[in-house]
Amino acid sequence: MRPMSKDRMPEHLRGKNVHVVGLSGTEGSTVVDFLVGRGATSLVAHDFLSRQVFPENFRRHHQWLPEGAQEEAIRRILACPIAYRFGDDYLKDILTADVIFATQAWFRYPQNAPLREAQRAGIPFSSMTHLFFETCPCPILGVTGTNGKFTTAVLIEQMLRRAGHPVVFSGNDRTHVPMLYRLDEITPRHWLVLEISNRQLIGLPYSPRLAVVTNVVPHHLDDHGSMEAYAEVKRTIVRHQGPDDLAVLNFDNPHTRVMGETCRSRVHYFSRTQRVAWGACVEDGQIVIVDGDRREPIVLVADLRVPGAHTVENALAASVAAHLAGAPADAIRGALREFRGLPYRLHLAAEADAVRYYEDSLATNPSAAAAGIRAMDRPVVLIAGGVRRDATPDDFLPMVEALAAGRVRGVLLIGATGPVLEAALRRWPGGNPPPVHRCRTLEAAVDVAQTLVHPGDAVLLSPGCESFDLFRDYRHRGDRFRELVEGRARTPGGAEDAGGTEHSGSAEDPRTAACGEDSPLTLPSPPAGEG
Repeated sequence: MRPMSKDRMPEHLRGKNVHVVGLSGTEGSTVVDFLVGRGATSLVAHDFLSRQVFPENFRRHHQWLPEGAQEEAIRRILACPIAYRFGDDYLKDILTADVIFATQAWFRYPQNAPLREAQRAGIPFSSMTHLFFETCPCPILGVTGTNGKFTTAVLIEQMLRRAGHPVVFSGNDRTHVPMLYRLDEITPRHWLVLEISNRQLIGLPYSPRLAVVTNVVPHHLDDHGSMEAYAEVKRTIVRHQGPDDLAVLNFDNPHTRVMGETCRSRVHYFSRTQRVAWGACVEDGQIVIVDGDRREPIVLVADLRVPGAHTVENALAASVAAHLAGAPADAIRGALREFRGLPYRLHLAAEADAVRYYEDSLATNPSAAAAGIRAMDRPVVLIAGGVRRDATPDDFLPMVEALAAGRVRGVLLIGATGPVLEAALRRWPGGNPPPVHRCRTLEAAVDVAQTLVHPGDAVLLSPGCESFDLFRDYRHRGDRFRELVEGRARTPGGAEDAGGTEHSGSAEDPRTAACGEDSPLTLPSPPAGEG
């Protein structure tokens, strides 16, 4: 992270008393860097943590920075010519602010009650996302939705890049460089592709030039109070559009279909289940872009390398958006054919001897794992387990039901929840569950998987649990799985060489084999962000 170039301060902030909340987070530090770089003279930065622990929290929220760059950024942020309010002084004098830059989830924390008071007093609130829209010199292509927004945004970026269009991408997690640090490289010829969360949309007075909504289903209802309120927040992405703007909406989702009825922009729909007049749909097993009477076949659904209905919907949404942004069919087609999914999200990690190895480590709860299992279009060996506090067999029934609806070669269990998952599998609908192997390690599970698969099968890591018994986090788990399958997928008889692996069949249930009993574990408290 380098200091931002000195450009002029946005006019509405010039000479204002600006307060920035959440200095140790990506949003707060980026806004401070931006404003200081443009000569802010009255700036107050707040952080709930003490100055002493600020560096530790900064590092956790700035994973997009290399370690050395993190330390340099910490020194620079703490040496800015501004006022600081750490720890006990958090939000002191906040009611004197002319403008408050708040983080996107500020309303979730009781210690932010003074911010609610400031809001009631009529003090304007802003955010890093506001600055994206206020300073970006090029058109913005924004993608939101309950599910699939990140994958869809990445696909759009890849399609535009293949087409030769200059493009900048900014995601909404701790691994992406905020757009404000890239302003110097963005020209009016670029497209800025933004993944935008529901919390970024709250109170946002702007909409992108091209807006995509993948779907809206119940989620974050504790933030918004009702499904109707949540859907209304999502509608912000098209609310401020005009007749020259473009919207890409999911016709199969009732909430997004209704959005199209009130849009002032030009609406294009995508649908996996029926034909559309303008947009994209599936016809005769092919993804087709539709412009009135003109139809452009793009790719066979069967040629997509990541299985599942959600993959088709993401591909449809991305195809329409990239087409509207100027990408030709060949660029869209090539990106879809090469796309292997994203790390930690049902990613095709390796393919060998006609066996596909999918890594879905972000499936840290049973419902997410069940979605990954249901996406499989071929017989599967599932690797599951990890940590789930106070877990019961009932928790894992969604996974059991998803497995029972498909074709399963076996289930390999790792981590502390192995026995609980095994108990859930004994409730297999109609009896006769698949073979179950309880393994000490992920390494052993990968080796055993190679003894169970046949050509045309898949091995799926979709744990349904958090990762902290064996790994630092879900990323560490997913990275290790990819290392193992890339290195061992072609090794025959791997399980026979797996050190520390035992196969001791159960006398009571011959379907259950053991790869060593689980050791007693002391479970750490999970860090924020997983689960």
